[in-house]
Amino acid sequence: MKKLVLFLAALFFVVGATMAQTENKSAVTVSGDSDGNEVYVKQDINGDELNVSSVSITAESDDNIVRVNQEGENQDSDVDIDANSDDNYVRIDQNDEDQESDVDIFNSWNNDVYVEQDGEDNESDVDISDYSDNNYVDVDQDGDNNSSSVSIYDGSGFDSGNTVLVDQDGDGLESEVEIGDGSDGNFVDINQDGEDHESDVLIYSTSDFNTILVEQDGDYSTSDVEVSYGSEYNTIDVTQK
Repeated sequence: MKKLVLFLAALFFVVGATMAQTENKSAVTVSGDSDGNEVYVKQDINGDELNVSSVSITAESDDNIVRVNQEGENQDSDVDIDANSDDNYVRIDQNDEDQESDVDIFNSWNNDVYVEQDGEDNESDVDISDYSDNNYVDVDQDGDNNSSSVSIYDGSGFDSGNTVLVDQDGDGLESEVEIGDGSDGNFVDINQDGEDHESDVLIYSTSDFNTILVEQDGDYSTSDVEVSYGSEYNTIDVTQK
């Protein structure tokens, strides 16, 4: 019954927003030690309009499943997992232009997050912080002018490293990875296929034993790597072809 009520509440919010105006807005919050819920959000709109989806899993809420599907232009998806919320599954699918996805994992463990963006001018931001361990994030961008940013900081990965995979296919690709503030043992794999690639990797402030793999396939590739401020035993492999 809890799953059904949550699904209907999310659906009612989306439908009501659609009838009232030309924008789709959905907000879903799972909190207060709420476990085992399933949330499905689907937003579909034509033309240069706006889809907004916000999902928050907080306060020791575990084993939840969230799926967000957005079709149309100017799409915005925000996912927050925090406050000891563990073992959650989140999947974001965005299809069209001007798409933005933000994923924040704060003081939480063992979460799986998948982001798939298909279209032009895509932007994906992933932040893992405050001793968040053993999370898995997979970002797949297909189209031109894609941008991906991954930040791991505040001791995240110290006990068990996080895994972040970013796959970008198209022209005008940008990828930024930052690991800092004593974040250890993380694994980041960046794959860029197309022309005009740019990859920036920064490891700083005693962040150790991280592994960064960057592969760029195409013309006009640029890769910048910086390791600083007492960061040791990191492995960085950059392949350009």
